[in-house]
Amino acid sequence: MNAPTTRAPARTLTALGLAVGLAAAVAACSTTPAPGADRTTPAARPHGFVAGASEAPEPQLRLLAVSATGETALHDLLTAESTRLDAVDAPDHAATDGRFLVTSDADRTTIVDGGAWTVDHGDHTHYYAARARVVGTVDGGGPVDVHSSERTTTIAWPDRGTAVALDRQALGRGDVERTATVDAAVLLPLGDHLVAASGDAVRVLDAAEPDRSPAPEETPCTAPAGGIVTRAGAVVGCADGAVVVSGDGAATFVPLPDDAERPTSFAARAGRPTVAGTAGDGGAWLLDARELAWQHLPTERPLRAVVAVDDPDGHVVGVDDRGRVVVARASGGDVATTEPLVEPGSAPLLQLDAQRAYVADPASGVVHEIDFADDARVARTIELPVAPVAFAEVGL
Repeated sequence: MNAPTTRAPARTLTALGLAVGLAAAVAACSTTPAPGADRTTPAARPHGFVAGASEAPEPQLRLLAVSATGETALHDLLTAESTRLDAVDAPDHAATDGRFLVTSDADRTTIVDGGAWTVDHGDHTHYYAARARVVGTVDGGGPVDVHSSERTTTIAWPDRGTAVALDRQALGRGDVERTATVDAAVLLPLGDHLVAASGDAVRVLDAAEPDRSPAPEETPCTAPAGGIVTRAGAVVGCADGAVVVSGDGAATFVPLPDDAERPTSFAARAGRPTVAGTAGDGGAWLLDARELAWQHLPTERPLRAVVAVDDPDGHVVGVDDRGRVVVARASGGDVATTEPLVEPGSAPLLQLDAQRAYVADPASGVVHEIDFADDARVARTIELPVAPVAFAEVGL
């Protein structure tokens, strides 16, 4: 069942310019088939072909939401239509990689495919859409993290110190195929590597055969917690800083200032090198994974969630302890603040892309779309078919 649910006109993007740029990029690109393409008939497959998916000239942005009882729905931000999906187990925890929403309870973890994703080839980008669906489950529950490369999706349960690597192409086909199990609180896919953190160290493993990797060199990292994959490498949070692993597997420790309160998680706009994490009650930390440098960003009130946009204006978007959306700039200072949009005591559900931020309110069942570049203007309020306690923006 599809039904429009917004109170304002649907968000649109400039398709013509994107289409022209995409066509030029495809013409200049290698003819090597994309992962998932039928390599037996390359002449019959256009560049970027992905079986079961259609390619679009613009990002196919969608909101994926799960209620407290497991009801699941997808909202298309371009058409303003909502669709109900199969229900999942009632979620206690959730995480997303920009395509898959992973939810968990005490016993098992469920993977939902939002059916939209972006492939960034550096000099050009592909945007895909496919059928959204519940893919399947993995045994084991508790707090969960998920991260993906083009080939691998990793799911980690930090409290249990266990993680798995899954075949991402198989997930896209609706199959859960485990390629590795690793004892790690953090597991990140990075090209031909898996970046694993456990105990007091970060290890770089061979993604193809992590169990048979030569004894990896360990980079000290006290109490690892929080990880993210950026354009400049993989980041693992440590008690006194972070370890950044570059694409060639080289690891560098980036210390925080003495006595700084560490972030325990990071968030950033997809494909950018700068990430953000809360700094206790003292604003946010920004880490530039390319420059290997921290920056402290003070805010008027403590933040409960924060994401680095890393655009030319250096926008940083957060939700403070009063339930307000706060927009700041890396150069310093709050730019704009909304009225309270969510309950002050709730864990904020915050997602963003290059143009908008989305804050879900489980109490009212709505999502507020924020134009962070326009003084934190509430561009529209989206009514979802389910009241979200787990939430993701997909198509990134």
